Amino acid sequence: MAQEGLNPQETQQQSIGLVLGRFQPLHPGHLELIDTAMQNNDEVVVCIGSAQLAEPFTIDQRHEYMDKQLSVLHPDKKWRIVDLVDPEPMDIWPEYVKEKTGIEGEGHKFYRADKLPEVYEDRLKNLGFAVIYITREPFYYWFPDGLHRRVSSATEIKGIFEELGMEIPYSFSQAKEPKT
Repeated sequence: MAQEGLNPQETQQQSIGLVLGRFQPLHPGHLELIDTAMQNNDEVVVCIGSAQLAEPFTIDQRHEYMDKQLSVLHPDKKWRIVDLVDPEPMDIWPEYVKEKTGIEGEGHKFYRADKLPEVYEDRLKNLGFAVIYITREPFYYWFPDGLHRRVSSATEIKGIFEELGMEIPYSFSQAKEPKT
């Protein structure tokens, strides 16, 4: 159930998990981060970063797909989606993320798979977040050439599609398993 706003008094009493990604495309590694945040918090804020980028998907496509996916996977959990344009200058992003998400208080968790630069991690901690690193397990992704490959990020998926000279499908459901 997507939530539009937060009651500041509620926010101080509940734990909030924050997951930030570009979701270009949304993949099992992202879902693992989101699932972990959902299991360990009263509310989860999913930030779709780099909203100004439309390659391969626009922010509207990413937001719509994330909303549908969360509605199916977590219908009874409290979550909301925040679209974020990259700030200028980029070095203000920890403060920018906290401001744009409306998260107040301390004791909330920022979930990551990839290591943040130490300066960003320190600033997030100073803003009241615990930075939680989740070990992302590689997963098999079926590519249109009929082969499965072990990948662990959207960057790897995109690179393989580029090597194959193929466009990335809008969602994983469009990349069908071959019939046996």
